[in-house]
Amino acid sequence: MLKFESDQRREITAAARDESERRIFALLRQHYGPTHVWPGDAQALEVVRAATFKAAGYEMNAERDVFKIAALMLSFSDDFDAREPWAREIVAAREGNAPIADLLYQAGIAEVRRHEDAARRS
Repeated sequence: MLKFESDQRREITAAARDESERRIFALLRQHYGPTHVWPGDAQALEVVRAATFKAAGYEMNAERDVFKIAALMLSFSDDFDAREPWAREIVAAREGNAPIADLLYQAGIAEVRRHEDAARRS
């Protein structure tokens, strides 16, 4: 049986996380850059890294969940889940470790559309 030392496991895990973050970054760049939301590649990559940790804190490790969290962080703020009332409600209603990225993303899109509609009426 093949055994890895703890340093080797950390390196493999870090390499896998880095590759995953680069895929998420590329997808975000495709959908968001360049817009007023996209702060630049270096900053956006940091957002992806922060989103990876935020999603892990919610026990959501799928790339699609990290993508959605990163998109929300780019659109609202890095602490959108604590600042935005609609996000706080979703987090508070979470049962166990149920994934909530889809709910947060859908609510975030609705919030953006609400603001866009209000701006058009003004």
